Amino acid sequence: MYSNIFARAALRPSTRQLIRSDLYHFENSNGQNVPFNTKNRAALAIKMTLYLGAGFGAPFLGAYWQFYKAG
Repeated sequence: MYSNIFARAALRPSTRQLIRSDLYHFENSNGQNVPFNTKNRAALAIKMTLYLGAGFGAPFLGAYWQFYKAG
């Protein structure tokens, strides 16, 4: 029982160091902290419109489908 407590106490500093370690490095400049390209503004606008439009339109398409099934 005590050996388990001591074993956990011995492992704690190494796990804390692993959690605190900086595994990734990101530049602090505009457009470098997002997972998509912001250089081509036209393509970004089209992609954002499609993504946000699909999310906004999904409930309306679902309501239309329910009314369509009902006759």
